[in-house]
Amino acid sequence: MSALTLQFTQAGLDALLSAKAQGLRGRISHMAFGDAAYSPSKTQLTLKSEKERVAIADSDYSDGESSSLKIAGKFEAPLEYAIREIGVYIESSELDAQGLPKLILLGVYSKPNTTLGYRTPDVKVLQWLTLSLAQLPSDSVEVTLGVDNLNLILDKELADLTYVQVQTLHRQLQQEIRLVALEKALA
Repeated sequence: MSALTLQFTQAGLDALLSAKAQGLRGRISHMAFGDAAYSPSKTQLTLKSEKERVAIADSDYSDGESSSLKIAGKFEAPLEYAIREIGVYIESSELDAQGLPKLILLGVYSKPNTTLGYRTPDVKVLQWLTLSLAQLPSDSVEVTLGVDNLNLILDKELADLTYVQVQTLHRQLQQEIRLVALEKALA
């Protein structure tokens, strides 16, 4: 999969440069989907029609010829819409009314008359995005994960399936032990 080249926003770039001047990195913490299709602008502060915003659940950095960052978000809301815009957010050093870091739109990906995907209410989506970091100051971003992470995202359905499989293996092992005991008794 090729990396998405975001239209970086002036507000996002200013926040990165400010953090870098303080010896810090901008912390990418959220991604969002919306249903508007357009040519993004450097002056944008929000997505045009945001539908969902989620904390980054996982990430992977690749430092090669073209530096890229893979991020993942888990979209679980019972919503239905065509995905036509994607936003990536960084945390500000300022706090909002709840005492949480304000989020600044770092970059947007969208194209006129283009649908990138489709969300349905019945399906949870673990969406990976690969972002090209070539246009950003070097070593200026890091990822803040919004959930406890072991580079493995477990879902209730996966946990239930694993439990059933372990129980089945346990019963099979008990049956094998009984068979061995029966064979010894008959020998």
